[in-house]
Amino acid sequence: MTPKVVAAMKEQGMFWMLVPKSLGGSQARISECMEAWEEISSADASAGWSLMANATGTAAATAFVSDEALATIYGGSEMPIMAGMLGPGGTSVETSDGLKGSGKYRFGSGSLHATWLGSGMFVLDDKLIRKLPDGTPQVCVCWLPKEKAEFDVNWDVLGLQGTGSVDYTLTDVDVPKGFHHERSINHGLRDWRLYDIGIAGLACAGHTGVALGLMKRALEEITKIAFAKKRPAYQTVLGEQQVFRHDFAYHEAAYRAARAFTMELYDQTQDYLEAGNELTPAMRARFRQNVIYVHRVAADVVRFCYTMGGSDSLRNPSDLGRCMLDMSAATQHIFVDTIAMQDVAVPILDGWKQTVAANGLA
Repeated sequence: MTPKVVAAMKEQGMFWMLVPKSLGGSQARISECMEAWEEISSADASAGWSLMANATGTAAATAFVSDEALATIYGGSEMPIMAGMLGPGGTSVETSDGLKGSGKYRFGSGSLHATWLGSGMFVLDDKLIRKLPDGTPQVCVCWLPKEKAEFDVNWDVLGLQGTGSVDYTLTDVDVPKGFHHERSINHGLRDWRLYDIGIAGLACAGHTGVALGLMKRALEEITKIAFAKKRPAYQTVLGEQQVFRHDFAYHEAAYRAARAFTMELYDQTQDYLEAGNELTPAMRARFRQNVIYVHRVAADVVRFCYTMGGSDSLRNPSDLGRCMLDMSAATQHIFVDTIAMQDVAVPILDGWKQTVAANGLA
């Protein structure tokens, strides 16, 4: 994002929508944040992507670092902005003061205007990856000032070109105790129980907001094109053709259905958590189910709009062409890999089996 856009978002407090009011944030409902990400992504998906990465990253650090680390992070003259790759791009070893590690990281969305970076590291014991009790590798998210990293600013991609998701390297950095935490942690250390959604829940919400925004923009653009001019093969404008009307109504319904599912899921989740409840595995699986589903719907909706736009979609500059490229890039993120649906289905199916048994249908 340009300095002007970053300054405008700072002025409106958009990087800190998911930060408690006691720390200077908005403490907004997560569904309200998703509406903001949707709206900004409909204007420019790269800006929406960077914003959601910064907002959810800042929320993750705020939720899971120690009280002492939090005081340092928020103790500067300006509010912190987080970014980085929380997946395991490096390795570390435990020291008396915390962790010491190095790593090479890709896709640091929004990191060029951030002030702190979160970076995932495997923890090694005698050069072997430490395991958690369930047998999965331990990955610690380490929060460090941006100045500790060396950036490679060569970001050259087909879609989401403005996210600045650059690569960066950490070399022999010291991470004090309290500034790192296990990536799979699901219980926030602050009073705001929304943070019990965990890093995965925050990430799913952010990516879903961007996909909703791209659908919205594509539907707006094809509506403009459909009534702007006649195609040579038609006697009327595209918007008066029966096939187009039928397919537009179908895809517009798909957008609304996906959006309704999303907002209901996150509103109900926040109410449930703030009532003092603990999320079940099936509830957590819904975040991944939702983000994968919405991206599949969004890819279909955007493709329909792009195809119906004809040569108006093809020629540069083209807002529909940009939507198509940005949506194609968004579907490549690991969080929306459709293969994960097979794991998502396990706890959800268990819930359905319990329902069937309870209703005497087994």
